[in-house]
Amino acid sequence: MKRALVILLLLAFVGTASAQAHQPVLLLDTDTTAARGPLLVDGTVSFAVRASFKKAGEKKAFRADFKTGDALAVQYLIVDKKPENVLKNSLLPQLIVTSPSGKSVTLRFTERTKFYEPYGKTNYLYLSRYSATAEAGTYSFTLTARAKSAVTIAVGEREVPGEVIRGARPASPATSAAPAAPAASATPTPSATPSPTPTATATATPAGYTMTDVKKANSRTKCWTAISGSVYDLTPWISAHPGGAAAITFLCGIDGTNAYKAQHEGQSRPALRLTQYLLGPLTP
Repeated sequence: MKRALVILLLLAFVGTASAQAHQPVLLLDTDTTAARGPLLVDGTVSFAVRASFKKAGEKKAFRADFKTGDALAVQYLIVDKKPENVLKNSLLPQLIVTSPSGKSVTLRFTERTKFYEPYGKTNYLYLSRYSATAEAGTYSFTLTARAKSAVTIAVGEREVPGEVIRGARPASPATSAAPAAPAASATPTPSATPSPTPTATATATPAGYTMTDVKKANSRTKCWTAISGSVYDLTPWISAHPGGAAAITFLCGIDGTNAYKAQHEGQSRPALRLTQYLLGPLTP
């Protein structure tokens, strides 16, 4: 059974024939050029890159690495609700994909195909789908806003865990035959963010919490999630999360085990922080 992925959140986009799981990446206001934006280390892995714009003229961008002959698959999507679904195509952000050799393609809107994504219980619209054989190297993806809006750019189709790098690309492994000294992780360490003081919203009963309890806490004002058999109140972490509130609000009211493991499995810092929000055990 295919493992669902989520960047702190998972979007399972459902097409007309089969389901696809995309590992989300949230573009920040500082990601104004491809060089400043996140790097998808393997562009054939399925990613869902989310971008929101406040006004026309804003730019957000990211990068993705490919090998010669890789499948380049790009999809342009919007949530099927206002204001995006009532905007004219001419007011939606323009997406330009540039290859390592400098060839550019502007995605054209050719459809408005509806589909329902059951994981987040959300309706989406496909606006454009582009595929080609990739060159070797780094592709850039640049979005330019033409009005206030939010879009999702899906890249890749392989449903396996993917790596996202922010900041400088890690150095290539030393070619020397001598074993290298232990080094710091290639992935930049996020800047320290003050941990909010957890606010207890409930006291666990001896029997614990059920998924019915979790599903009721599905808003920014009361956000619970289940992870690996325990229930957590993430409400105070929404506004403090370094990756943005959307990454946490996506987990509200659901079993977020796959989402958490896809992003943080084996990492001590997120695990320690998570314990601060523990409510109690998840019971049948």
